[in-house]
Amino acid sequence: MFRHTLIPFRRFPQIFPVVTSIFVVEIVVFLMYVLSGKGNDPAAWIQFGAFVDWRIQEGEYWRLLSPLFLHVHLAQFLMMGFSLYLFAPQLEWLFGKLSFLIIYLCTGMAGYWGLYLAGVNGVFTGANEAIYGLLGVYFYLTMRGMIHPVMGRMILVFVVINLILSWTLLFGHIVALTTGFILAMIIIQFKSMQPEPVDRDPE
Repeated sequence: MFRHTLIPFRRFPQIFPVVTSIFVVEIVVFLMYVLSGKGNDPAAWIQFGAFVDWRIQEGEYWRLLSPLFLHVHLAQFLMMGFSLYLFAPQLEWLFGKLSFLIIYLCTGMAGYWGLYLAGVNGVFTGANEAIYGLLGVYFYLTMRGMIHPVMGRMILVFVVINLILSWTLLFGHIVALTTGFILAMIIIQFKSMQPEPVDRDPE
């Protein structure tokens, strides 16, 4: 499952271009925030595109997407980056570039939409919801027997621990997990229905 960790870094962008692009955007946005000198200021987070419920109410729905690329603390940036490196490349390889990108963005936005529906107050940043969405994909792969059951159980334990630690955001995380599960089911079913290419003899 984690064989991508054996790939040399110089080859990583060629093999996993979508994951690499997400990394690049997150790094650029993080450096822009750090260089702004705003520090630990929620008002500055909002200026940079953080999720905040009352801005969503005013119609700024793009804030369901922008927080996925905004990390305002070094610990948050490193933790989300490591999670992306650990869980994302295998899914880009399995689903393909476009399908993976759809999964990543849609589950992340769904998770933040869940926070909005739950009426969670506060200013939030980070790719947490997209990572939960990827874990939801792994749940489906485990159910289908497409990854080793031991790995599936390890991921389940990882998710349960994190849900307990962030119980105030529980509804958003569950929405992201469920969205990832459903999207994986739809995409795999769709791909399995595609006709196999027919080899034709050259004329």
